[in-house]
Amino acid sequence: MLDFEKVYVHPSQFPERVFQDYLAGFTSCKINHKFHYDSVKQSQKWLKIHETYSPARQDESCIDAYAKCFKKTAEILDDNSLNLNLIGLGCGGGEKDKLLVSQLLNSERALTYYPVDVSLSLAIISAQKIREYFANLRVQPIVCDLLHSDDLISLVDNQDKRNIITFFGMIPNFAPEEILPILSNFLSKGDILLFSANLAPGSDYLQGIQKVLPQYDNELTKEWLITVLLDAGVEAKDGTIKFTIEQDEPNQQFKRIAAYFELENDVIFSLENNLIEWRSKDRIRLFFSYRYTTPMIQEILKSYGIKVLDYWEAANQEEGVYLCQKL
Repeated sequence: MLDFEKVYVHPSQFPERVFQDYLAGFTSCKINHKFHYDSVKQSQKWLKIHETYSPARQDESCIDAYAKCFKKTAEILDDNSLNLNLIGLGCGGGEKDKLLVSQLLNSERALTYYPVDVSLSLAIISAQKIREYFANLRVQPIVCDLLHSDDLISLVDNQDKRNIITFFGMIPNFAPEEILPILSNFLSKGDILLFSANLAPGSDYLQGIQKVLPQYDNELTKEWLITVLLDAGVEAKDGTIKFTIEQDEPNQQFKRIAAYFELENDVIFSLENNLIEWRSKDRIRLFFSYRYTTPMIQEILKSYGIKVLDYWEAANQEEGVYLCQKL
């Protein structure tokens, strides 16, 4: 059985539900982000982008910010016998969770790690990375769609253990009013949330976003984003991916970087028995990423009963790491 990986799949990622979400994205011309991580090919493309552009991989001060956060978290949990669940929401490649486990694990403490991701590939990658370094740690990968998984915490919660929730690099790709109520629901009073956000550096919010735009508007990212269209039968010559900075309509104080596939030809194709018809000049939204400031993060988390206890920013102010607790 050592050659098998036992993975729990939440109903939000059962095939019928996944196909309906897939179809809805093409019908509405707004592709759900989860379909950029759906295959091994896409996951590997994303990991390559992350290694190339992420401050958490390239900037020593950003790496140090995470290290300081993890050290402070371990100090807060100073009862070495305290048993823990570490739930990595959107675990990605698992590198940050691995560093956190190294701070939390000791011989007296029972710790269970749940790598949770919409991508089966990434959930398994994270699980295996943790096992590679911590062979005796209990690890249980889970595949789910967080927007439709309000009940997930009740399935993994153990009243004898305290929950540590990580939510690294996830907030930019969700509308805050959609994901934050769900994130708050994952937390009980006193639970710890470790949270990171992409920031707009400097004192001018818009100029800060313009400064980081090349981290998105590049060939690696375009190659990753167009994969979902190519796999559906759209051809690269049918349009061009263009990036823009746009205002979030429900939340006027926030702006986000968005990527659209701007059609140069009429495109007609079928998904199963469903006909998709796009016209020249239509814009297909492939991706968006909100950029925040630390005061914005503090204010919006507070509105959902989550207090920022401490935070660390990279020297270039492009990424922030937040140690939070549910009130």
